[in-house]
Amino acid sequence: MTLKQIDPTKIDDKFIDMIGNEWMLITSGNMDSFNMMTASWGFLGYMWGLPAATCFLRPTRYTKEWVDRTHSFTISFFPDKYKKILTTLGSKSGREIDKMHESGLTPIQLPTGDVTYKEATLTLVCRVMYHQTLDAKGFIDTTVMPKWYPLGATDLHTMYIGQIQAAYQRPTGLF
Repeated sequence: MTLKQIDPTKIDDKFIDMIGNEWMLITSGNMDSFNMMTASWGFLGYMWGLPAATCFLRPTRYTKEWVDRTHSFTISFFPDKYKKILTTLGSKSGREIDKMHESGLTPIQLPTGDVTYKEATLTLVCRVMYHQTLDAKGFIDTTVMPKWYPLGATDLHTMYIGQIQAAYQRPTGLF
């Protein structure tokens, strides 16, 4: 394996930019069967004294079914040259196409049994500690709902807070 396990609390990166502009690939399942989707909303930090990652999944996303079933997910980051692949993985459903075949990415199994990709520069392995569907009554800023949820409350994201149990980084210079 070309990835090296690192201490997640020692990662020194630009996560706001990585999540919002470079995007991340959320994957759930194991090498026998998994699904993935691109996301650009999330947080990294500490929750309940533990390193944590938060991601948000719409109820219509196939990956949400996987996370609900397995209570785990990985978050993987890629070099810029994979942006077109991430665009496809964020716009197509695993219910309708074989995303793995379409992507051209190389899945690999981590020692935890979770899935990442040979091409990923950084992968976080997360176990769900908490999940909650956003509540329309909680939006103080009244411009958010119509802008991001034109279908209304039935399309609100579910927030997943996952304990980061392991982090793997590809040494620089590969690919």
